Amino acid sequence: MIQTTRILNSPFLGVYMRTWENYTLIPSNMDRDVKSLVSESLKTEIIEMTVGGSKLLGSLSVMNSNGIIFSSIVEGSELPKMPDDLNVAVIRDKLNAVGNNILANNRAALVHQEFRNESIRLIQDTLGIEVMRGMFGSVKTVGSCGLVTTTGLVLPPNMSDEEIDELGKFFGVKGRVGTANFGSIYIGASVVSNSKGALIGEDSTTVEISNLEEALNL
Repeated sequence: MIQTTRILNSPFLGVYMRTWENYTLIPSNMDRDVKSLVSESLKTEIIEMTVGGSKLLGSLSVMNSNGIIFSSIVEGSELPKMPDDLNVAVIRDKLNAVGNNILANNRAALVHQEFRNESIRLIQDTLGIEVMRGMFGSVKTVGSCGLVTTTGLVLPPNMSDEEIDELGKFFGVKGRVGTANFGSIYIGASVVSNSKGALIGEDSTTVEISNLEEALNL
């Protein structure tokens, strides 16, 4: 199921929320309608929180079934909200917006080329996956411009067929290109998805929604 919505009056849902198969992080004090929509669409437990007092949870975290990584601005008082079955780590790197700079599923992670070796090891250990540095053409923020789940991969339109195929093999899912929010290449910043459903920014066209549904096998 794919549903359209806005959060905090923005169609860029992936900036504010982070989800995987069992949990969805949403900003604290969201209204009941938002929580109901998230629960209905993604079928996960909802965790309300902030990261360093910020509501930009999608930009400041990355998650898979093994663990979750937060930006270094996260406060100690915010971490106890995390489930016991996830590895939890804080990355200390100049690339602070980890959600914008890491694209990961349960098999692999593509990360910004400028992450330090120490950060690469932390990502590998926390998420339990292979990690590779890379970019989408000239675009370095692979987390905000790509979207991957356990069932599909969506990449920006500037990618070649060969690149799509290679990344599909890397992540273990079939890839295709797409946009959201009326032509935005920032698909990861526009969509929140797992294998059970997706929320997409309400500025997205019916063609974009249909393409996403096919790409993620929803």
